[in-house]
Amino acid sequence: MTMPAVVLTSEREIALEERPRPTLRSDQVMVEVDLCGICGSDLHSKELPQVYQADCILGHESTGLIVAVGGDVTDWGVGQRVAVNPNGNVCGVCQFCRSGRPNFCHQATLETALGLQADGALAPLMAAFPSHLRAIPPELGAREAAWVEPAATALRAVERAGGLRGRTVLVTGGGPIGQLAARLAFLKSPERLLMMEPAAARANFARNSHATLITAEEAEAEKLSADVAIECSGNQVATATALNLLAPSGTLVIVGSGQGSVIDSATVLLKEIRVLGSFTYTDEFDRAIDLLATGLLTVSDLTSVVTPLPDTLTAFDELRSGRIMKALIAPRL
Repeated sequence: MTMPAVVLTSEREIALEERPRPTLRSDQVMVEVDLCGICGSDLHSKELPQVYQADCILGHESTGLIVAVGGDVTDWGVGQRVAVNPNGNVCGVCQFCRSGRPNFCHQATLETALGLQADGALAPLMAAFPSHLRAIPPELGAREAAWVEPAATALRAVERAGGLRGRTVLVTGGGPIGQLAARLAFLKSPERLLMMEPAAARANFARNSHATLITAEEAEAEKLSADVAIECSGNQVATATALNLLAPSGTLVIVGSGQGSVIDSATVLLKEIRVLGSFTYTDEFDRAIDLLATGLLTVSDLTSVVTPLPDTLTAFDELRSGRIMKALIAPRL
């Protein structure tokens, strides 16, 4: 039997195809996908062979329902609601797993990540290992649960920045990760929270994210100096602007990546800038569930459309244009 799926084809094109339904191994569970978000990196998957394997079903921001359990699985049962950590298939024995840094486990992030190297959630069904699964509390709605993965990504970036109380924080890039980063940074009591985002449809969310919109020109006229910049766009101009606006001894956290986003080493040297990368998450995935379930992090306004699987390619185009903030795909609609 087959099922429809959004695939990065062997020719590295994104297409809607019929694919075989997944088979269930004895050490896996079958998840019926409820919702799956489209990530900004998905839009550029064909240009990212480092992490996106060809001939793979896309989709790594998902929530769903367990509909079958392999014979060797004891901790999960049919009917349980789950958020899926796509990087959860950790080996447990490498130096990174043993030192509490599973986001660098090669198996989990670069070999078997769901929706990147193993078949993901832009399809009605997905096979997963128990280590991929996190239980969803009853108070967490389906739409909010679909935001756990990007929220975890943003949470790690904000926490990499260190203490923010009383500081000026600049977020460059007002897409989903940027809006989440601003909302999470706000919880750490900065004195001033600023955002740069050129697309009007996305910039309009800044107020809901407790941030003040500012342009590079306004920042220059104001002689703005930021203590922390969280770069969420992967854009070369945004990265350079963030670096230039940082005060001496400031911190730049890079969570967005893009071709050509080069760091000016002279600026880093002369201002002793601390440059930090932020790659996926560790325990932030579980903590993001708590933040969403308790309402400390709100995301209800950020979902632009919930659309069926056949309309996914249209949603990709809308996201690339910047006309919408976030598309959630409902494969069973």
